[in-house]
Amino acid sequence: MFCKNCGNELADDAKFCNKCGASIDGEQKPKEKKVEDNTVKYQIKPSFKWGYKLLTNCAYAALIILIIFGYSLGEAIDEIPEFVGMVVGVAVVIILIKLFFENIQYKNLEYNFYNTKVQYKDGFLNKEEKELKYRYIREVTMHQNILERAFKIGTIRLFTNASSGYGSKGNTMNGINIHCVENVNEQFKKIRELIDEATEE
Repeated sequence: MFCKNCGNELADDAKFCNKCGASIDGEQKPKEKKVEDNTVKYQIKPSFKWGYKLLTNCAYAALIILIIFGYSLGEAIDEIPEFVGMVVGVAVVIILIKLFFENIQYKNLEYNFYNTKVQYKDGFLNKEEKELKYRYIREVTMHQNILERAFKIGTIRLFTNASSGYGSKGNTMNGINIHCVENVNEQFKKIRELIDEATEE
């Protein structure tokens, strides 16, 4: 048997052409309507905690101090107290500038959850967007280290089968890493419910 519309060879019991979609009596197979998914059902905006960020940047500050101190120690051996004060001052200024820009960046970060997808947006300096369909998410986890618990925040991670390593701003290469989340247990529960509901068969 052959399709009357395109001539494609069909099985004897075929009801529609597997090439053009026409039925055996010439009627076109109705196309599935694309479901619009542009309504945000839930949103997470990370919280910038100055105390937490200062503590987590201590290692970064120490590294700067060691590099500058080690590079210039030979020339400043006779003025170590003044030199150390200068190095520490420079490191503090660098850290404060870094945290200032990071604070602005956090105000532009948002993670929007729709019916079928989650979308990450960063509109500070360089605009960045990332979208992940729920059907590709294989695991949702929540993490709190001791310092995060002290500041009442946590991290929620959405992993795909291809997730490996971490990209910019803490995002996994093929997943999403939402850090500095307040009320992390409640938000983790809500996200899991949204994803489970959307992926139920």
